[in-house]
Formats: sequence, C-alpha cells, structure tokens
Amino acid sequence: MATPLAPTNGTKPARVLVVEDEERVRVLLNDAFRAQGHEVTEATTGAEALDRLDKGEFDLMVCDLGLPELSGLHVARWVKEFRPDLPVIIATGFSEMIADEDYQKARIDQVIPKPYALADVLAKANTLLAKQAAERRETVTV
Repeated sequence: MATPLAPTNGTKPARVLVVEDEERVRVLLNDAFRAQGHEVTEATTGAEALDRLDKGEFDLMVCDLGLPELSGLHVARWVKEFRPDLPVIIATGFSEMIADEDYQKARIDQVIPKPYALADVLAKANTLLAKQAAERRETVTV
C-alpha cells in the first residue's frame, strides 16, 4: 500500500466519509481525497453511512442527496443531531427540488449541484477543513 501524500491544503490529513451510490463518482472522490493525503471511508447507502458514522470518527462528510434506503438529507440531519461539529457537503442533481430552508434546517455546510467539477468539491472541502482546524485552535488556545 502506498504512503499517502501530505495534504495539499495546509491542514493535517482528514478522515473523510464519502457517501455516494454511483460507483464512478465515488471512486473519483475517493481518489481525489486520497491524492490530497486524506483517509477515505466509503458508503453506498444512507443506512451504510449511518453505520460508518456510528463506528468511526470523521472530519468531513461528502454525501449524495439521492441515496438508497435513506436520503442524504436524512443522513445529514442525523449527523447534525449527533455530531454537530462534523462538516457536511451535500452533492445533488436535484437542488431545485429541495427548499433552501430544508437545507438550513438540516444545518448543511455546503450544497454542491451536480454535475460538479471535482476541483470545486475539493476546494469547498478544504475550506471547511481549514475552518474546522482554526475553530479547534481557538477552542484550545485560551
């Protein structure tokens, strides 16, 4: 197994949960985050995502909205109820079908419409991870 690269975003390696039922998209996200030095765990359904979240610690979740079993919105609501500090990015081809207030109620950090450029997802993810790292430093530095 190859040694992961150092993160290119200036932060420490993150533990990223990628929740995507389309294999091609999931593999692209996995490869992109790993190329930046991050550790990636995958889930293909909403129920599998909740199982992974229940058993592991993550620094970021990138989740498709339209998932089998439970929607990405349901997974995001669970995250914000039980892991409120975990940043959530929802990717969707149906952004116009969900009211902005539903995303706000679910406290989703970013919504990315599909199709998207991989660079856009990485940029938003890196911004959220850097913000999270800065907040942790502020909490520790008293």
